[in-house]
Amino acid sequence: MPTVKQARQGLLGSAIVFLSLLVFQGVVLFYGATLYAEEVDFSSVKAKWNTCAACHGTKAEGKPGFPSLNWMEEDYIVEALTDYKQMINRGDMSGIMFGQAATLTDDEIPLIAKYIKEISKDDD
Repeated sequence: MPTVKQARQGLLGSAIVFLSLLVFQGVVLFYGATLYAEEVDFSSVKAKWNTCAACHGTKAEGKPGFPSLNWMEEDYIVEALTDYKQMINRGDMSGIMFGQAATLTDDEIPLIAKYIKEISKDDD
C-alpha cells in the first residue's frame, strides 16, 4: 500500500499530465483552426468571374449550352484555363475560352479555380 507521500506525488504527477494535455489540446485547437480557416482574398478574380458567370452561371452551375463547372476539381479547372490561355484546343467552345483565359494572369488561374469551388458549395 502506498504511503501518503507517494499518493500525493502520484496525484500531483497525474494533475501535471492532465494540465499538460489540456494545454496541448488548446494549442492544437487554436492553431489548427487558424491553419485551416485562413481566408483567401478573391478580390482580383470576382469581377472577372462575373464575365464567366454569364455563361457558366453565378454558382458555376452551368446554363443551357454551357457546361457546369461546380463538379470539376480545382486541378482540372487550372489545367483547362492554362490550356485555353496557351490557345490549346479543348473542344467546341475553345475559341470563346481563348479570349476569356487571356484576361487571367498566371496567379489568377489557380485563384479563380479555388473561387469556383468556393461559390459552388454556397448552395445551402
